[in-house]
Amino acid sequence: MSFEEDLKRYLSKVKRTQKHFDDLTEEATKTSLVMPFFQLLGYDVFNTNEFMPEFVCDVATKKGEKIDYAILKDGEPVILIEVKRAGMKLQKQQQGQLYRYFATNRCRIAILTNGVTYQFFSDLNAPNVMDDEPFLSFNLIDDDPIIYTSLINQFHKDNFDLKSIISKAFYQKYEKVVEKTLMQDLISPSDEIVKYFLLRPEVKTGNRITSQMIEKYREATKRAMKKVLGVTIENSILELQPQENNDDEHTETPKTVETSNISTPQSITDEIIKLLTDCLSDFSFQQEENDDYLKLHIYSVERKFGIIKISKSDCSIQLRKIGTPAQDLSSVDEIKKYL
Repeated sequence: MSFEEDLKRYLSKVKRTQKHFDDLTEEATKTSLVMPFFQLLGYDVFNTNEFMPEFVCDVATKKGEKIDYAILKDGEPVILIEVKRAGMKLQKQQQGQLYRYFATNRCRIAILTNGVTYQFFSDLNAPNVMDDEPFLSFNLIDDDPIIYTSLINQFHKDNFDLKSIISKAFYQKYEKVVEKTLMQDLISPSDEIVKYFLLRPEVKTGNRITSQMIEKYREATKRAMKKVLGVTIENSILELQPQENNDDEHTETPKTVETSNISTPQSITDEIIKLLTDCLSDFSFQQEENDDYLKLHIYSVERKFGIIKISKSDCSIQLRKIGTPAQDLSSVDEIKKYL
């Protein structure tokens, strides 16, 4: 049986027990959710030479501190795992204990989980200091398995390659920073990017760049970026569309397509982000993409708000607010009534 099939069976089991999550203690979460998850990844959870419960992580101020589990290789921990009960939301304050443990050894992967949400941390910013933000995070129930299946598989015992994982994690972090920065600049160009264009030799302002100049040209920068990036995306989609073969010598010359008015999944995504910016005072998002959809995972201050899917085939929009059925929407503006 393939890993994908094993994961599918495991997810079915998790979803069957979903209604009991709030009643599960931390120990019950470990037994019913976490240990089976790492069994799925090929680890012998009953072999303490491989999967050690209550692993001792002495810190400077406390001795005998223990973390819930450590995955060992050649006697050394390669992954530290801290478990919270299934009904508990994972928040930054719960990372403190894991943060202290991380600094006590040379382990470079740490996991915080409630058996449903998994957050993977490393030390990409500073050696032996756990990052504030996970390089990988997913929810087994709320997120599409297509997104995280291959990401989980790299932590399988047979596939585990620390150097490769760290390299990919850094790459993913860089990609997310670029993606987030571009997305934010499309909504409201930063001072840095406006200044960059004002300093271009083609512009030749001949003046020192002041804050007033930056403010004056911010909106023009935004319009230009949206125009160029939008057309680039739309042209790429048009190039991928199959062209009809017509051997008739009188084949009609294709008409020029006005791409500026064509809705694309990315242009709709940009509209949605602008709408959320206007309607919500504090939110964050993570964009995911597969062959069929663009997805926005929307987070409010306290928790995940929901997922918006934009179909690549017909640009249809679907909103799944956490805890409610999916809603098919006829327009971006219709999202407002669900906020």
